[in-house]
Amino acid sequence: MLAAVAAVLTGISAAAPEGPTMISVVKARSQLPAGSVVSTADLLLDRVAASDVPDGVLTDPVALVGKTLAAPVAENQMMTPLAATDARTSVPRGHVITPLRLADATLAGLLRPGDLIDVIAADPEAGQATVVAAGARVVTIPQAPEEGAGSGPEGALVLIDVDAHTASVVAQAAAAATLSIIWR
Repeated sequence: MLAAVAAVLTGISAAAPEGPTMISVVKARSQLPAGSVVSTADLLLDRVAASDVPDGVLTDPVALVGKTLAAPVAENQMMTPLAATDARTSVPRGHVITPLRLADATLAGLLRPGDLIDVIAADPEAGQATVVAAGARVVTIPQAPEEGAGSGPEGALVLIDVDAHTASVVAQAAAAATLSIIWR
C-alpha cells in the first residue's frame, strides 16, 4: 500500500507543470529622487519571473553603486543601466553642464535624460523667438524641492550638456526671455 501511494505521488509531481523560470534582479529598496548617488543600502536583489523582466535589467547591484540617478526611481522598480549616469563631470571635453529653467514645468516632465533638444528664448515684447542652444543633451531633471522648502524661481530645472560658449548664451537669454524647448 505504501509503495502504491508513493508511486501515485511521484506520478503527480512528475505531471505537475514546472513554475516559471526565475531570475534575481536589482530593485530600488525605496523611492529615490533624481540626482541622488546610489549606495548599496538603496538597492536589493529580488527573484522575479524571467518573463516579467525588461531588457537590460541589472542582476548585479555593484553596477549602480556610486552612480547618479538620472530620474526619480519608484520603490521596488527594477533597475537598468539607463537609470543612472556616471558622475556629473562626465561630459565631453570643452562641454559643461548648465542649468536650464523652463517656464513650463509640465514640459520639463516630458523630458528624459539623453534627449536632444533645442533651447528657444522667446521675447514677448519684441515678438520674436531665437534658438540659443541647438542639440543640447539633457543630463538630468532634478526633483523639485518640497513645497515651502525654500524660495526658488518658478518653472522647472533641467540640466543640459552644452559647450561653454552656449552655456553663457543660455544664461544671458534666461535673464531676458522665457525659455522653452523643442525635441530633435
